[in-house]
Amino acid sequence: MKALYITWMCTSPDNNKLLNDNIKYLGVGGHLFAIAAKKSVDNGFDGYLYGFAANQELLKHYITVFNAESIGILHPYQFAIDETNALEIMEVYDYEWTDEKI
Repeated sequence: MKALYITWMCTSPDNNKLLNDNIKYLGVGGHLFAIAAKKSVDNGFDGYLYGFAANQELLKHYITVFNAESIGILHPYQFAIDETNALEIMEVYDYEWTDEKI
């Protein structure tokens, strides 16, 4: 099975709900998953994604929100998102990408 591996996702301190009462952006994680899914499709991996959540709570969030599956092979918080669920993420979230500097 081919897959794109998500190596690291984290939250900007300015946009972290645990550090700030007023976060600037909502849905950043979903957009990042949509970008990763699009890259996976573009590279012939059919949208399949693997990754590691930072903790159990985040893993449960990925399972609930993105229909990820806990696989825990290399890491206790390792997860997979199959191509069907990756395509659903791409339908919900914008996955436009630019290398333009802001």
